[in-house]
Amino acid sequence: MKITLLSLAFVASAVAVPVQPSASIAPEAVSSIPIFRHPKNATKLERIAANKDFSIQKYSALTSGLQARGPILTNDANELYYGPVTIGSQTFQVDLDTGSSDFWLRGANCQSSDGSCGNGQPAVNTREFKDTGSQFQDSYGSGSADGEIYQGTYTLGGVTARNAYFGVSTDEQGFTDPADGLLGLGFAAISNIASATNGRAPIDELGLKSFGFYLSNANDGDQGLVTLQGADSSKYTGGFNYVPLNSRTYWQYSLSGGSVQVGNTKTAFSIRNAIADTGTTLIIIGDKEANAIARAVGASANGNISCSVARTGPKIVFNINGVAYSIPPSVYVFEDQGQCILGIQGGAAQAGVAIFGDVFIRQYYTLFDVANSRVGFALAKHN
Repeated sequence: MKITLLSLAFVASAVAVPVQPSASIAPEAVSSIPIFRHPKNATKLERIAANKDFSIQKYSALTSGLQARGPILTNDANELYYGPVTIGSQTFQVDLDTGSSDFWLRGANCQSSDGSCGNGQPAVNTREFKDTGSQFQDSYGSGSADGEIYQGTYTLGGVTARNAYFGVSTDEQGFTDPADGLLGLGFAAISNIASATNGRAPIDELGLKSFGFYLSNANDGDQGLVTLQGADSSKYTGGFNYVPLNSRTYWQYSLSGGSVQVGNTKTAFSIRNAIADTGTTLIIIGDKEANAIARAVGASANGNISCSVARTGPKIVFNINGVAYSIPPSVYVFEDQGQCILGIQGGAAQAGVAIFGDVFIRQYYTLFDVANSRVGFALAKHN
């Protein structure tokens, strides 16, 4: 799908509504921006396989102790969604990632050995901004972004961060997608730039109380909508069910007492915690429950499945915090060129957490409630 810059222009949603808080919060203006995925050269199934590996690497350091503080950035096989950010008088297309917490742009002096800096994207002109003299160094499973920290004003979807800190890369590895940088929407505890400056992540600098992610049906193309300071009521039906966060690092919540059910077969979660992640395609859970699902729907050990399951297969129900979330077969089966793969797989033990990515977020509009330290799910409404 070819995306024009015009189609990425900021739009306001007339039906967006603020989140109903559990604590007293001053009302904020609600705005939305369209988001898209980068065009791909690989097949859909090749991208899904690569994305699973990236996502497991991305979070494995969370429990391994190998990295005490810094964010584990990701290019997730080009599976991140991107949208426009204006900084000073300049506008860039940046990847939006709920699984990291730094904002950085590609610098004019950026160097790389894999083409990460040489894809023809515009570099940020730093003359408009204050050089703090500090540096940032972010790493992830198979790449990195290093550089200098600057201070300036930037805007995402009509929400502005004034005199905020951001990075300008001088070295990148593993970021070969066409984006001009990355804006992390996680918490300050995993932000290298925050630890080197004022302790504030982009969600703090922007003053975000909440933001909602809507992802279109797979057949409608890789696009969606991010709504800031609220949720877009035209994109979901019913109310939100909230799950409290048990860590203000990633968007992490407990799976304690939860289970996966297919028909009459229920399997308890073998993984303690889960993360809501817009940069992961699949739902990645423990091997025990993943194997139970595969047996129930007739998938092979590597996830291959008959394409007929997308039309005739059973629903898969995730019980989280006392609420049942049903995923139909048309959502959990990915089809490409006559081949199909199961969108719910094992591997969470390697990551240290379960990861609820696009398969879940496409079915359930996901609200990231910063102010109340919770994540909310409502049934998505597709055209």
